Amino acid sequence: MTLSSLQSRVLQTLLLPILLFQGKMVRKQAIELPEAEGARKGFCGSGEDLSIIFLGDSSACGVGVDHLDDALSGRLLNLIKDEYSCDWSIQAKSKITTGDLIKIIQNEADTKVDVAVICIGMNDITAGKHAESWILELSELRSLLTEKFAAKKMIFSGIPPVRHLKQIPQPLHYVLSLKASVFENALQEFCVSHPNCHYVDIDLPVNEQTMAKDGFHPNKVFYSTWAGRIRALI
Repeated sequence: MTLSSLQSRVLQTLLLPILLFQGKMVRKQAIELPEAEGARKGFCGSGEDLSIIFLGDSSACGVGVDHLDDALSGRLLNLIKDEYSCDWSIQAKSKITTGDLIKIIQNEADTKVDVAVICIGMNDITAGKHAESWILELSELRSLLTEKFAAKKMIFSGIPPVRHLKQIPQPLHYVLSLKASVFENALQEFCVSHPNCHYVDIDLPVNEQTMAKDGFHPNKVFYSTWAGRIRALI
């Protein structure tokens, strides 16, 4: 366990009543945006065959934009459609944790995919999970994707840049930022340890030009830049 991980555990324990109260107030005051509209599977493009699945939480199902064409999946498919003939699908739900995602995948039929794009982790942080427990679930998720989907490449998006979200009150902001950093480092180490797992940094600018109206989720600009970073790995 790293010093930062230990520090986050201690602070979470000592400040738990305050953190729970502040978290409740932030959720109460936040604008709740819906998942993006649009098809969750399809075919597009021309060129080499590529099967790709998008997995995860609100970012994977396009919260922050109106239509999936402007979300991470849509922006990425638009970038690669001239190079690949894409058989794509989305298995995602807003507010889910890694454990929830595992249950969703377990209920899916076995199939084969070339690339799995995974956006997960932020809800594990806000739920109070520790990084060590999260990495164990990521290992389970990786094994499941290998067994059920024969995934050749798994692309894990980094943790959202929480430290830039100034609308979160202290000390909740500090604790969430610290935990996000711990999770981020753990994810990078996890990807380095597994040759078929790849990490994508999404520490991008957070401002009115890149964020949705709730101030917490990406907009089309953020999703587009994010998609460009994933394309480089594909």
